[in-house]
Amino acid sequence: MDTQLKNQLIHFIEGRVCLLGIGNRYHHDDALGPYLAEAIESRPDYDVIDAGVMPEDYIEMTAKKHPETILMVDATDFGGEPGEVRLLYPEYVSHSGVSTHAGSLRMLAEFLQARTHARIGLLAVQPADVSDGKGLSPPVSKTLNDLLDVLPDICDHKIDVLHH
Repeated sequence: MDTQLKNQLIHFIEGRVCLLGIGNRYHHDDALGPYLAEAIESRPDYDVIDAGVMPEDYIEMTAKKHPETILMVDATDFGGEPGEVRLLYPEYVSHSGVSTHAGSLRMLAEFLQARTHARIGLLAVQPADVSDGKGLSPPVSKTLNDLLDVLPDICDHKIDVLHH
């Protein structure tokens, strides 16, 4: 993961974090969000929701966690290199060349923002393969491992700052 993105996340994430993994486990790289959610749900410093293909069904569950930051994670086609990651702000999603879920993600973000007043970002990962099937492509699998290495440290740091 590049330093610019890591710094962007450090400055974006504040307070209690809820990670919302979005995607379809049966469409290769589209499973990234649910895989990430599953991998970190046991970590106590995170509120994690595997929202699968129906994230709008999890608005109330998300709101009950009282997050200050909501990080939606989804494999999203923004025209980048496979495995590339960008932190996008939902109000700009429809204007950034993002396709596939752009309209629904923006609407989801608006509902979440109205319900929680949290900061909301979309951690978008460029998929290589969203055809039917299980398993991530090599570049997206590498990105998943990078995110697992970096996200806990970023959020742990924020939580440590709050508790001191």
